[in-house]
Amino acid sequence: MSWLKSSSFRSSITRHRGSPPAKEFDPSACYDSFKKHWQQAFEIIERTQQEKCVTKQDDVLIVVNHIDQMISLLLLEFRSEFKDSPCLEYLLSEDLLECIYDWSLITGRFNNSLKLEQFKLYESLMSHSRNELLIHESFLRPLLRLLSSCVDQCFSVEAEKRLVALLNLLCVSFMQQSELIELFFPSLQEPSQNRFVIFSLLIPFIHREGPIGQQARDALLLCMSLSKHNDSVESFITNESNVCPVLATGLSGLYSRLPRKLSIEAEDWHRFTPDDVAEIKELTTFINSLEFCNVVVQISHPKVQNALLEFLYQGFLVPVLGPALLQDCVGLPGYNSQLHANIEEDLIVATAYFDLMLRSVTHPGLLHSLVRFTLQETYEGHRVIDALVTRINAESRLCLVTLATLESLVDLNCEDIMLDLVLRHLVPCTHVMLSQRSRVQHIDPYCRSAQKFLSLSPAITRYSRAEGSLYGDYRSYLSHARDRITSCTNATQSWTYPYDGESPPQIAVVPKSEELKSTLETDADHISLPSADDGSSGYESFKTFKDNNRLGEPEDTGGGGGDDAESLPSPCGSDSVMETCHTSNNVKQSNSTNSKTYLNNILSTTPSIGLFLDILFAKLESMLSHDLYVNLHLTGLVSRLAVYPQPLIHSFLLDHSLVFQPSIRSLFQVIGTLKQRIETKLSHESNLESLTQEAQLFLLHEEDRIVNARRNALNESPASLPPTKYSNDSFDRGDNKRRSLSTAFNAMFRRYSNSYKDSLKESELEPSEAGYWFFKRKNCEVKRVVMCGVLLDEWLKELAAITQEHAIAKS
Repeated sequence: MSWLKSSSFRSSITRHRGSPPAKEFDPSACYDSFKKHWQQAFEIIERTQQEKCVTKQDDVLIVVNHIDQMISLLLLEFRSEFKDSPCLEYLLSEDLLECIYDWSLITGRFNNSLKLEQFKLYESLMSHSRNELLIHESFLRPLLRLLSSCVDQCFSVEAEKRLVALLNLLCVSFMQQSELIELFFPSLQEPSQNRFVIFSLLIPFIHREGPIGQQARDALLLCMSLSKHNDSVESFITNESNVCPVLATGLSGLYSRLPRKLSIEAEDWHRFTPDDVAEIKELTTFINSLEFCNVVVQISHPKVQNALLEFLYQGFLVPVLGPALLQDCVGLPGYNSQLHANIEEDLIVATAYFDLMLRSVTHPGLLHSLVRFTLQETYEGHRVIDALVTRINAESRLCLVTLATLESLVDLNCEDIMLDLVLRHLVPCTHVMLSQRSRVQHIDPYCRSAQKFLSLSPAITRYSRAEGSLYGDYRSYLSHARDRITSCTNATQSWTYPYDGESPPQIAVVPKSEELKSTLETDADHISLPSADDGSSGYESFKTFKDNNRLGEPEDTGGGGGDDAESLPSPCGSDSVMETCHTSNNVKQSNSTNSKTYLNNILSTTPSIGLFLDILFAKLESMLSHDLYVNLHLTGLVSRLAVYPQPLIHSFLLDHSLVFQPSIRSLFQVIGTLKQRIETKLSHESNLESLTQEAQLFLLHEEDRIVNARRNALNESPASLPPTKYSNDSFDRGDNKRRSLSTAFNAMFRRYSNSYKDSLKESELEPSEAGYWFFKRKNCEVKRVVMCGVLLDEWLKELAAITQEHAIAKS
């Protein structure tokens, strides 16, 4: 290929492409010169064809040079003000392109080099002809032959670059004139000919890094978009193309290349941020591929969506991601709390990757697949969601990452997730006394529950309640709570049931009469409530992600639905957790006998709040044995649950007047026990006032570190994930900047006011004299207890604010 680098073709294109039209252009002279160059090139072509000998390099160079000059003349003609194009007409009428292609086939080792020159030729003509050339058979036929000959061929990087650029231009032409695409679907009577060869040539570049891969993916997206409106494209992609398995297997391959160990030493690290992704090349490539799949599902025809989602589910999530997340289940009798160090490190990384996927994906269909995978798939008898819940009891780093992942799942506002974690245990209302079940929807207009939370604050010294200080910004808590409750309420409006203690009905407490006995055998641990229209409550949850490419309604089967639009498939069966239902805004509510019977089967009559809440409460009660970062995420997750507006949830967490069964502990009881333990352990501490102040200063410095970390990162390393055209506000549901603490940190700890800072000695604001020294004290137990007291004091303000805003919203 080195001998072609001196070709004048590139320089001629560069010279003329950006130059203004010639002031003195003679069409006749240009035409004569064009014909002369071709005659000289054709003499060599004809001689080499007649001699049937090995083509010489000099002959190839001379022909290429003449073609370069012809292209230069064509470009001059394109830029001229004359309407006639005699050079172009001669090119088409004499089948010059066909002749050049036929000659390239007999040039032996120069064949690929001549293909490169033809790529350049067609690219230049397409760039300046505004699609007119595609309708000419003398242009289209050799182009199709050239492209068909490139299938399954290996080229140099330069040839690949030119080929992809040409394919991209063709796809842009299809978007400008969609009818042109039919020219690339030859008759089925010629089975040897490649149908829609453009698409087939782009597929090998899907996972290619760099500009070539980016341009190829852009072109593929244009084709995917065309599939919505063109039956030929849709049929080809769905039935003849291997793009869906390539995307799925490619994602699996990229995942296998991800690091299994992390070099992040920060003890408070819990999830990947865009900065982290940018620093790990393999992770950047994986996320770009995932975002590409996300956009493909968003813009393509429903049948293409269905095929891709199924391949991603069966080809990536189930065989690759599942074993990575559940590897502690393999060969072990149940869950082992003391995992081997290597396995635990692998689990930390795999869980962090899963959390990153949850926060990167935006399309409802792909989110639906992730939720279905989380709730349904089992490995060695264990579901993914069960494993995550159990790992809350793991060691510090695994616990941190697990809590962050569960918070990402809760942040989805998905009905099936909340149903599995919390609601299916609360719906029977067996956790409250029988006489109290009518009080689930009780409104607390006097905010007595908020006062109760504040009364549970531990007896510790508090400093400065100035406006904006760490301990005086209750107004900010109220404002933040109001925004979160409003957002969550809007996101859950499409849920099938209001979960208010009445709908769905408390079937579990109805006497077991013959007419309510089970006619369905279901596993209560692996299934959710049916929606009123026999669809899935889960997919309805994703109706909050609204865009111009929302999924259509299902095919009409006699019971209503859309006309031609198609929905996602029912991946789990007709009675599954995540069966897709229509996206109509009007969900018909009904309480048929079948629904009651169904509910009677899946809801337990034993008083229980479920494993998730049980573990959370147990973890809260043992806060004194955890470090600060675990406690921050733990309290943040409980606060996020308390934001949900469904009466069953917020009455259980936030209503102190509700009387529970003796075997059920309330959040108030857990906090009361924790308060008592804190005060007991600190009752004999003589230096309590100093320790409390040091704890506050440590939290101040931690907050300042979080706020300034982004600025420091900008000065030291790439600031964020390199943008791609496929990114659709990824990481929206997570941190949008490098953070080391939970989002709960900024929700609970505000900046000190300047007046408070001024009131402190200057030396007290130095980390070495305050927080650093505090955490290096020998008496670690006292230090931990003091920090728990400070944290609990602020968390109770947050809970009180959430409780108060719920009361106002429902009044």
